[in-house]
Amino acid sequence: MAGVIVVGSSGFIGGHVFAALLKAGIGATATDRAEFDLSRQGPDALAKKLAGAEVVVNCVGLARDARVDNLESVNVEGARRLAEACKLAGVKRLIHISTLGADVADASRFQRAKGEGEAALAAIQGLEIVIVRPSLVIGPGGASGDFFSALAALPFPPRLASGAWRVQPLHIDELAELVARLTTTVNPPKIIDAVGPAAMTTDDLTRTLRNWLGLEARPFVGLSKGALGLLAWLNEVFEIGPGDREFVSLLERGNVADPAGVTAALGRPPTDLAHSLALTPSTLADFWRARLYFLQPLLRLSLAALWFGTGFVSFGLFPPSEFYVMLGELGLSGPAAEVALFSVAGANVVLGILLMVKWRTSLVAKAMLALVVLFSCAALLLPHEYWLTPFAPILKNLPIGVALLALIGMERAKR
Repeated sequence: MAGVIVVGSSGFIGGHVFAALLKAGIGATATDRAEFDLSRQGPDALAKKLAGAEVVVNCVGLARDARVDNLESVNVEGARRLAEACKLAGVKRLIHISTLGADVADASRFQRAKGEGEAALAAIQGLEIVIVRPSLVIGPGGASGDFFSALAALPFPPRLASGAWRVQPLHIDELAELVARLTTTVNPPKIIDAVGPAAMTTDDLTRTLRNWLGLEARPFVGLSKGALGLLAWLNEVFEIGPGDREFVSLLERGNVADPAGVTAALGRPPTDLAHSLALTPSTLADFWRARLYFLQPLLRLSLAALWFGTGFVSFGLFPPSEFYVMLGELGLSGPAAEVALFSVAGANVVLGILLMVKWRTSLVAKAMLALVVLFSCAALLLPHEYWLTPFAPILKNLPIGVALLALIGMERAKR
């Protein structure tokens, strides 16, 4: 075959699919979003980039609206544009990654958008289209896998409602191998439900991941549906992971299917999750990722609150005269002291807000770190009593600086 182009190969599923293709000896080309922006580039522009490919794998998708794109522009219109481009470029087969339960009439906006995307593909004539519908895809670095691993890594893992909600997770390596095989399969099925060999409860999933992380079994802490709904709403506000209300609703109704399609495509039954995880033992990085998953946003929000709060109180809630005494020790008085006070206060408020809304987190944290260094250097010029107070207000810059470095280090650059 002339080759396979993986659209969305910088993502979790796309990256593993590309690796599986290379492992199988299938000529494949990776792409990035700048090259294939399905929500903005038209079929003609996309077709030029697909020249020479026989198979295209579409791994692009959104689980929730982003700041720039939304579910409809990516999951529906993006899928349609890429299919039209494949037809124009003479591509023989398009493999489209959808989701289990996609339906144009579904109550979930995500499932509905995926269903509308499948309907848009069905309207394209003259192109062989294979739709792969994965259930929960588990693996380090994936949204679902990281979220459930983080739940499993808590000191006392939570039980989601009854703990008996049924899921049928498939390891990312199994999904990637499945897609790689579908690029060369003669007369593949039009739709294939990509699920594990058997259904398991959410409690079973938690135990499996906790065991993989090398953590001892602990009693579950029950979460009622009401408490779970509240936490899911908070998750939507702070965007910690996939556990929003739609996600919880999908778990509650069940996410299972017949694995016969996967068995036929792979030529063997799909491997169960525990065995798949055992093939790639967890590392210290996996453990840290799970343990820090919920701490990272809390670290960001606490630092944002600190910056916003210190800036806000500096606008008069704390007696300005106290600040002017300190600034006087640095040789600033009169209008110069006022400018310095309110400039720094304003900068703190702005930086706090930017960090709270996740605007270029790493850049904002670096600006905060620069201010910490600047303040600490200026503090060296103050009399020693400022350093020797019982509450050590200046020495606290040291752990704050380290916390900012940790936040910068945990922020992953977008590809």
